[in-house]
Amino acid sequence: MILNPQNQYNRFMRKTILKALVGLLLLPYFAFGQTAPKMAPPQAAVLSAAGVPAKAPVAAGAPVAAAPAAAPVDPQSQQMIIAYNYAYSLYEARKFDQAKDLFRKLAAASMQPIINGNSLYYYSQCAFRTGDYDGCVKGLDLLAKRWPNSPAIKKGFVTRFATFLIDQVSTLQTNWDYYRYQDGTLDEKGDLLWKESVPAGYKIKRINFKLGFGLYKILQQIEPTANETGVAKQKLEIMLNTPIKMLWADEKAPGSKYGHPADFYSSLSVDEKKNFSKVICDRVFYDWKSDKLYQFFDIYDDVENLKPKYIARTKQFDVTLVPPPPSAMVGYNGRGNATSLTPPMLASVAVPPAKTYKDPTAVLTLANLFQVTGYNPYTDTYTNLIESNPIEPGM
Repeated sequence: MILNPQNQYNRFMRKTILKALVGLLLLPYFAFGQTAPKMAPPQAAVLSAAGVPAKAPVAAGAPVAAAPAAAPVDPQSQQMIIAYNYAYSLYEARKFDQAKDLFRKLAAASMQPIINGNSLYYYSQCAFRTGDYDGCVKGLDLLAKRWPNSPAIKKGFVTRFATFLIDQVSTLQTNWDYYRYQDGTLDEKGDLLWKESVPAGYKIKRINFKLGFGLYKILQQIEPTANETGVAKQKLEIMLNTPIKMLWADEKAPGSKYGHPADFYSSLSVDEKKNFSKVICDRVFYDWKSDKLYQFFDIYDDVENLKPKYIARTKQFDVTLVPPPPSAMVGYNGRGNATSLTPPMLASVAVPPAKTYKDPTAVLTLANLFQVTGYNPYTDTYTNLIESNPIEPGM
């Protein structure tokens, strides 16, 4: 068979990359006189029920690629096994950055489906532990599409890992009392450093809904009718409808060298509110911003103790007047205390005797926020072409 020049080039590059990868992975053994680690048995130990590896060893009992015992192994396959075990040893040593890079290369270079699948699984684990949440979801998505029969999926490791994380991210911090200020400290680049302050007992927990919905899509691919998938969706829907109260204070530089003449309230322009919205989103959410968040706040310019500030408060509502759902849900306030909350409807909150909030911005929930912005968390897309509102006339 005669290959065209392009195919010959692709074949040559694949072999070159493969040789370079194996050479780099074997370098520690030849350079320091070490012997390659032996293959760990498939039943080395057991993962926790949550799908997160135990503290020592890190990934006991997780799927491990093993060469067939009866059939002879060709040199190239043996090199891949040695490379995989080296990456696995880095994972066990909690060197997740190094292990992540090697598992990524193995997933692309190996010709053995077991090593491909296991490498993608461990790549996703390493991505999560290094804060690369998008990479975590993409790795599992590729695993589910390319190797749906891999041990990592068939033995339930992916399901346990995904359901554990969804349970974590779906628990929101429902009360925010946040103060951001500058005291003249500079960062490494010489810019003014923003510092933050919260009341004693508060712990800031950013909202990582994109990770939760990304993992839910994985569960839909591998086990669409499983009970775990249904429970995960229910938790995400509760998260969407959980009311969030927020008080946000941001110090700013005085408008002139004389500062403000006296304490006063002043209205912010629409552009200032939009910029303020992005600042809040950047601290509250992982990898998601919108300039429409201000619609859920009463925002004004204020001065307190001769310090000018931007103040943002969520619109007042009384959850005790909202009719309770069939089962009350538990949220966690900013101080870590459990509070019984009753979620409002998606875009309408009925308040006896006959009062109804027609405006979805009356109560800050993720569902209402996504409705206003046109964002669909299940598909990570926007229904409107222009995310930002045009500036109102006369502003």
